[in-house]
Amino acid sequence: MRYVFVDDSALSYDGYTPMRRPVGGAEKAVIGLASALQERGHEVKVINRVTYAHMAEGAYYTPFGDSMAPKSADVLIALRKPQLMGTLRSATHRLLWVVGAPEYLSASANEPLYDSFAASLLFIGRNQQRAYKGKVRHAVITPGLRSVYYEPPAPPTMMPSHTPDDYGYDPAAEQAREAEQKAAEEAARNAPPPIPPPHAIVTTHPLQGLGWLVDLWTRLIHPQMPSARLAVYSAVLGKGLKGEEIPTTIIPVLEQVKAAAAANVVVVDPKNDDGMAEAYRESRVHLYPGDAQDYACWTLAESQAAGLPAVARNLGGTDERIDNGSSGYVVPDEAAFANVALQILGNDDVYKNLSAAAADPVRRRVWAMAAEELDAFVASLPPGNT
Repeated sequence: MRYVFVDDSALSYDGYTPMRRPVGGAEKAVIGLASALQERGHEVKVINRVTYAHMAEGAYYTPFGDSMAPKSADVLIALRKPQLMGTLRSATHRLLWVVGAPEYLSASANEPLYDSFAASLLFIGRNQQRAYKGKVRHAVITPGLRSVYYEPPAPPTMMPSHTPDDYGYDPAAEQAREAEQKAAEEAARNAPPPIPPPHAIVTTHPLQGLGWLVDLWTRLIHPQMPSARLAVYSAVLGKGLKGEEIPTTIIPVLEQVKAAAAANVVVVDPKNDDGMAEAYRESRVHLYPGDAQDYACWTLAESQAAGLPAVARNLGGTDERIDNGSSGYVVPDEAAFANVALQILGNDDVYKNLSAAAADPVRRRVWAMAAEELDAFVASLPPGNT
């Protein structure tokens, strides 16, 4: 089957981009699902803002208007924008992948498109689905994760020490060295991970509750645990600290973060997937203020897979990412938020139990699962308007 994804966001990316630099959750979702569909035997192409056509991680990426861009598809998947479903003249099925709040779907300019394209919708979670009030046929396909988040890096291979036997042939000495090396590597693999220091991490957009969290940190958390640190991963705040121009709406949050430096609040630039997975494993808790419009909670899903406990308000999709009371806590108010955050930061046993539950393979969501569910949904659809 021929799948074609269409994304006209400003970011240029392909299947290798998350290994090189930070990428948004929706863009990583296109990459992950495209690769998983290819592994199931499909032909997969992505039309986006790449500068030239090429293969990456099993999918073929091509810019808009390129002579190599596909002209037809069995399944066209448009990211976010209903208008993109008309990118190809011929498609058996046209799907709109909704990754944000669904209210815009019912806009008068959008509704006629669903009938004309015989379109279907893809949602990323049950809360998002419940917020949708329309009648267009749809399915919930929960996104997967890249393996870097749920598979810790292997310990480095230990090189055997050189002895005079290395320059001759002594089978007994060689076997002894190999056995010693294997035993050391096995011990490293089975050793429990070190307990991180009392470092908290927040990845939320500055306008989605960061101000609320920094205020709570300075009033209720840091005074109780002065050694605790809060790392704010934000590219836009990093630019602001360097004196670069940022949106005026973010300046008040930037000033608040600056003022909180005395409370061990620091700004860190986001990293590629390997770097973020390492940051999650070296932190003690993910503080996620949540937002009513944030149904994806992309970074929360990643940090949970990496074994990082979380505390979040019950907003958007947080309760779908956290197993409340097991892998973290979804709390009703700021007092509860501060209390459980302090417990995780200060109690090793609480951290270890929550971390083990968060990283439990039973909770693991891989892209192969999402691709299988998507194939099943497509197989259930009647032929659309080509």
